[in-house]
Amino acid sequence: MVAFLGRKDMLNEREWNTINNILLELYMIDDVQVLFQKIMKIIRMLIPYSQGFSALVGKDQKLKLDSIYCINMDKNTKNSYIEKYYDEDYLKYLFEFAEDTVVYRDTDILEDNVRKETIFYKKFLKPLDIPYGCGILMIKNGTVIGIINLFRKEALKDFSDKDIYILNILKKHLLNIVSKILESQQHKTVEQYYIEARQEYELTNREQEILELLCNGYSNSEICEQLTISVSTVKKHIYNIYEKTSVNSRTQLINKIYSHEQ
Repeated sequence: MVAFLGRKDMLNEREWNTINNILLELYMIDDVQVLFQKIMKIIRMLIPYSQGFSALVGKDQKLKLDSIYCINMDKNTKNSYIEKYYDEDYLKYLFEFAEDTVVYRDTDILEDNVRKETIFYKKFLKPLDIPYGCGILMIKNGTVIGIINLFRKEALKDFSDKDIYILNILKKHLLNIVSKILESQQHKTVEQYYIEARQEYELTNREQEILELLCNGYSNSEICEQLTISVSTVKKHIYNIYEKTSVNSRTQLINKIYSHEQ
């Protein structure tokens, strides 16, 4: 069994066994989206919540849209949060002050009388009847890399000290797992980037060949010579690649392929 420090009397044996089984399962996952799906569903076994999401956070402190996994948040609610209220969320206060991975509870960040006067509470939480929130802000080397954000309806009351204790048990493990996955992605071979691009943007085999040559600095005439095809054919393939990847230049194409951003 994994050893934890803290007030172990807050959890019964079944809950400890559940947590240990959860961690054993999570450490076997090597894909962020699969990990977040598992995390959100498994946490709910231990901590009841009404809505929630998990996501990676970019260097610009924005949510990475292709990593977001939601529970009970419809498309409109998700888009509203991302586009209007993410920057108003109380957890953003922690971005500037937290130096290490931290578990937060909204009612600990702000006094209730202050919290209920904020735009985030009045415009987002209250209309959806999810006035209570908590979660984990994953921070590595002083930089936020991921968020798990949970919300509760009024009827469920605020998240308890026991709920926060459970998240504190999980936080370092989740940081380690997410960090491991991100590091493994950074060490992908160049060939893997091209394979992923072909699959994601539905490139043909010929388009992938030309993509590789473009990313390696070949001119149109050099591509013609390399593949024994005409200039017009090369230009047609390049046009198709740009269309499929939604870029307008080689620089944009290279950035998109190697950053794998959507």
